Formats: sequence, structure tokens, C-alpha cells
Amino acid sequence: MSLDIYLKLYLRKGNPCAAFYCLPQSMATRRLPNYLRTHRKHSGLSQSDVSFLIRLKDKSELSRYERNVRLPSLRTALACQELYGVAISDLFVGVSDSVAQDTRHQMKRLQTRLRSNINPRSTGNRIMQKFQWISHRLLEMPNFKLVSA
Repeated sequence: MSLDIYLKLYLRKGNPCAAFYCLPQSMATRRLPNYLRTHRKHSGLSQSDVSFLIRLKDKSELSRYERNVRLPSLRTALACQELYGVAISDLFVGVSDSVAQDTRHQMKRLQTRLRSNINPRSTGNRIMQKFQWISHRLLEMPNFKLVSA
């Protein structure tokens, strides 16, 4: 398929990321750090317009967010979510993926630490409660692989 066909799909669907989802798997695997520029361009708004709407000082601040030079504050990220009608985790895919990976890694580390401190003779063990909760959360996560100790 040529790029023109993808562009037509993109414009026909009315979704800024519609063409991205229609790409063959080999082309669709590369995700951007964020999709701020994609959604702004699709909306037809200028950087000045968006900066005004989400209460930034000027468009250079938005430009730094779009180019992934800086991360926006939580307030700004929530304003972008409200403006574009897209979840923060979908606007900032790269950051979201990185945070998810790091948090899962830390959860696995805590699970290992808790496992070594569990007292099997104790009832109502707070450590056991934490261990069970963390284990349950890890099993609920997509792409989680159960590894034996």
C-alpha cells in the first residue's frame, strides 16, 4: 500500500491516529514519545491557540512538549486530555510505556523482598497481605510472565 492510501484512510476516518492503526505491523510498531503535535495538527489549532487554551505562557513551552524536550506538569497534561478528548496515557505513549515498565519492575522487586520476609506461622501477617496484593496486581497486567523463584 502506498502512503497516499494511508493518508486517505487517515482523512476519511476523521481520527488523528486512524492511519497509524491501519498500517501494516512492521510500520505500526514504532510509537512516538507523545502525540501532542498529531492531535494539534488534526484539530487545525496553532501552537498559540493551544497554548492559550491550556494556559501556557507561550507557544515555545508547547513546542518543547511536542518535541519531547520537556515533560508537561500534571495540570498541563490533564488540560491536553480535556482539550483533545484523549487519555493522558494515549497522548504521552512513550512516557506511559516507560513508567509502566519501571513500575512493574519495582513491583517485582518488592514482591521478591516480601517473599523472603513472609512468616508462614503468623496469621494476619501484614507482609503476606502486601505480597498477595502485589502478586495479584502483577498477574492482572498484560504481558506479565510468571517466573519461578
